[in-house]
Amino acid sequence: MNDQKNLFNRFFSLLAKNRYFQVIGSLLFFILFSFALYLIYLDSEAIKEQINNDFNEQQLILAQQASSQLDFFLNNIDIQFKGLTKFLQIKGNNFLKDLFQSFIEQNKDLGIVDIGIISDKGIITNYNAINNIPSIDTTELLRLIKQNNKEFKMINNLHINNTDSNKIYITTEFILPLNPKEEHTRYIFSRIDLATLFKKLLSPVRSGKTGYSWVIDDRGIALYHPEREFIGKNIFEARQEKKPYVNYSKINSIMKEKMMKGEEGKEIYESWWHRDLQGKITKLIAFTPVRNKALGEGRVWSIAVVAPINEVAEAVDKTYIRHISAQATILLGMFLFALLIIAYQRRISSALKERVTEQEEYISSILKYSMDAIVFTDKDNKVKVWNRGAEKMFGYSAEEMIGQSFHKLIPPEIDAEAELASTRDKVIATGYMSNQIAPRITKEGRRITVNISRTLITSLKGDILGFSIIARDETEKMEIEQRIYNTEKLASIGNLAAGVAHEINNPLSVILGFTDLLLEKFNQNSPEYNDLKTIETNANNAKRIVENLLGFARITEGLLDYIDVKLCIENIIAIVKNTLFTNKIEYELEIPDNLHNIRGDAREFQQVVFNLINNSISAMKKTEGGKLKITAQEKGNFVHVSVYDNGEGIPEKIKNRIFDPFFTTKKVGEGTGLGLSLCYGIIKKFGGNITFKSSSKEDNPQLPSGTTFTISLPILEE
Repeated sequence: MNDQKNLFNRFFSLLAKNRYFQVIGSLLFFILFSFALYLIYLDSEAIKEQINNDFNEQQLILAQQASSQLDFFLNNIDIQFKGLTKFLQIKGNNFLKDLFQSFIEQNKDLGIVDIGIISDKGIITNYNAINNIPSIDTTELLRLIKQNNKEFKMINNLHINNTDSNKIYITTEFILPLNPKEEHTRYIFSRIDLATLFKKLLSPVRSGKTGYSWVIDDRGIALYHPEREFIGKNIFEARQEKKPYVNYSKINSIMKEKMMKGEEGKEIYESWWHRDLQGKITKLIAFTPVRNKALGEGRVWSIAVVAPINEVAEAVDKTYIRHISAQATILLGMFLFALLIIAYQRRISSALKERVTEQEEYISSILKYSMDAIVFTDKDNKVKVWNRGAEKMFGYSAEEMIGQSFHKLIPPEIDAEAELASTRDKVIATGYMSNQIAPRITKEGRRITVNISRTLITSLKGDILGFSIIARDETEKMEIEQRIYNTEKLASIGNLAAGVAHEINNPLSVILGFTDLLLEKFNQNSPEYNDLKTIETNANNAKRIVENLLGFARITEGLLDYIDVKLCIENIIAIVKNTLFTNKIEYELEIPDNLHNIRGDAREFQQVVFNLINNSISAMKKTEGGKLKITAQEKGNFVHVSVYDNGEGIPEKIKNRIFDPFFTTKKVGEGTGLGLSLCYGIIKKFGGNITFKSSSKEDNPQLPSGTTFTISLPILEE
């Protein structure tokens, strides 16, 4: 009986202890479970914050890309406009119509609506424009001429117009004097429609699924916005008209205190609509100014890229809710709880990796397809990201540059350490540095000139993480400026050559005169007579060369006259004969004596033939000699003159550009890119045509290379 009683006591005692452990275990379980839920909440919030920040950083890169594209367009228009002015200063109005039509056709999709010439009295000539555009305010053009005082200011006041077709135009003029030194000079002007320009550049910019971009200026005028009724209006008033009961204090503060002052940054604000969505919507916004000298001092354009935050946080929220539900099953037991914790860690890690992978793919796509060099470095200027644009520009692969500094890109005559340190300090002090023009060296040793913009990258706490760098190759732009300078020098050299020829011709005439007198005093069989004959022969040769040079250098009046084809070509051959000989080039002429004269100016025709022969010589220099053949024949009412060489030929990829002004394949200093363009213009002026056939080693290595240019000019009617 006692044993049985003791057994019951032990049973109830053990049961009491088990209940005690169960309570303690349950409390511990709920504490651990609650703590785990709290950790999950913190983890989810951290992920949301990081993804939001990364997404906004991507939006900032999109805004910077759009700003860079706009900067490139404005610089390109500046170059084209100044190039047109220089060309017109040199060639006059000969090619004005074609040049203006070409300028409009090339740039109308980017907002160029018209171009013309205006006198200081307000008379407009040579006007070219697209259809259905706002009329020209001549008074405004004259006001700008007086205000700018013959200085080039690309972006002037903005004019907002609604046409009959309900299209909004935001136009501005840019004006440049043709001859600033003249008191009453003419001006070349053009207008650009910013609404068309921004639509072309910014409508493709999309952040996330439904994000978009918009642009305002320093007055708060919406230059571009997906809400069409906003364009051309004060954006503060336009928003208030759309939803008058909404508080816009946050976005208004961002625009007024940051965007309109030209600052760059990232923010979050509340909105009450997004495309077709209505209601309170939290948005991420990244903004950057357009930094271009064309805007002038004090003027600001700011590009913003926005997207709803719910698009970014949606994936994280789903993961968060899924894990909360999963943790409820841990009530089945501590063992299952531990297994679910492990599963949670694996799942959250997988979700994070997947999200990070998506971000990396997104950023990689931006870097991969950018035309500019985009580089990210750490705070010590060590390369962390090197995109394809950088590989193409500098020749170094990403594998060669990751972890390296920029020392190998900087020319040896520049102190690389000092330059990098100075640039780093300036960017840290100001937050960015734009339009730094600097020389660089590619992997192949080629020197290029680049335009570099740098931006400081910091963490949310303000710690310096590194720098983003965007570089654009400006070498071609510099070469164009050099060619324009060389063109001006050529005009001076022509005048100088004529003067030198006159100065040499005078003493030669004296030498020949006295030689003729001395010949009469000596017997024809005497040594003195033979010596004098030698002097006379060589002096006559020198005089003939000088006369040819003088005739070729003489400035043509451009009068339509007749051309003796054979005589003109023989005169040119007399000038270039020594050049052909020194370059080991054989020449052959097949020109019949009974050719009819053709219509045109003989000296301009000689200039065309001279340019074609020079191009042939350049093509045969690389093959170390060759053969030049010039033929002429009559067919119908035309005389056809052909210039053939067996040089390296013209590749297919550039055949459609060889008659473009300033296009050349020669190095800087060896050509201006105007030779064939001038030839084309001269022949067209005479009512003729110029064509060519060419086979290059690059396109057809198995075939003989060579080029034939054929000039066809109408026979002069007698």
